[in-house]
Parts: sequence; C-alpha cells; structure tokens
Amino acid sequence: MNIYTQKLIDKANELDVYDISAFVLGDRRFDIWSGSSKPIQHHYGKNGLSTHTWEVVELCFVNDKTLGLYLDPVELFLSALFHDCGKMWDYQPADTDYKEWCGTEHKRLIHHISRSSLLWNSACTQHNFKYGKYADSVTHNILAHHGHREWGSPVMPKTKAAWLLHLCDGISARMNDADKCDFVKN
Repeated sequence: MNIYTQKLIDKANELDVYDISAFVLGDRRFDIWSGSSKPIQHHYGKNGLSTHTWEVVELCFVNDKTLGLYLDPVELFLSALFHDCGKMWDYQPADTDYKEWCGTEHKRLIHHISRSSLLWNSACTQHNFKYGKYADSVTHNILAHHGHREWGSPVMPKTKAAWLLHLCDGISARMNDADKCDFVKN
C-alpha cells in the first residue's frame, strides 16, 4: 500500500467514515491506478490516482481552515475521496508493470464524473443511507468538480464545498502537469 492510500485510510478513520470510504479505499485498483492515460496529463502512472486524491483532500482541509469556511469535514472528505474514483473505469494499464496506461471505452461513453457519482450513490445505498444527509451534497460536489459543463461537469458548482473541491482539484492537477507540456501555442 502506498503512503497516500494509508493517509486517506487514516483520515477516514479519524472522521469515523471508514465504512463508506472502504468502497473506494478497499478497491485494490485504487492504490495503484493512474490518474490519466497520457504522460502529459496530471498524475499519470502508477499511484497517480491515490496521490491526486490525497492532495485534493489535503488542499480542501487546509483551504477550509485558512478561509474560515467551517465546512462539514465529513462532506468535504467524502466529496474529495469519491470525486475521481470513477477513473478506475476510465483507464487501464497497457502493460503488466503498470508503466503505461490507456483510456477505455468507458471513458468515452460514461466518463469518470458520472461513474464517481454512481459509485457514491451505490455506497450510500449499501450503507442503508447511514450517510443519507450527505447523499445529495456529495453527489453535487462530485458532479460539479470540473467546474464547467464544457470541461465535463453536468452541473456548475453551487455551494462553497463544491467550489472548494473544484478549485483544489484544479490546483493539484495543474501543479502536477504544469511542466509536462506547453499550454500556450506559439
């Protein structure tokens, strides 16, 4: 298990939400999965997804404290944990060493945002709606985490938690891929 997955498990235990978090953290793929299918994209390669997820969780909590937002820590954690878990269906290893990754038909047809929301809602159902008070807010945060419809989000962020997740996701992604490619065409 990599250090970021362990930190996520520790945070889930700290917040007493490991039971529902295990839906993601207990999936053996999560620990090793890539965050993208191309080396120029953010968090490409083995452990990329868990690294990105931990960064987003940490950024959400640090910024919540810094900005004095006092958002619900359970909603924040579960939103950040589940926001990209659908990438385990979007990408697959192209070799047995997990050094190369490629996109899947799932990415083209369904996409990780929809899958992540479906997984979150399935987890809520399997836990007999123990987390029912978070069902809609976490769903909204997941669906809005790309921030714009043209970037793949079916809804725009409408709450502070949704905006915070979107912005922290972007910080993690851009700080990881900023030196990998030229964004400005000459």
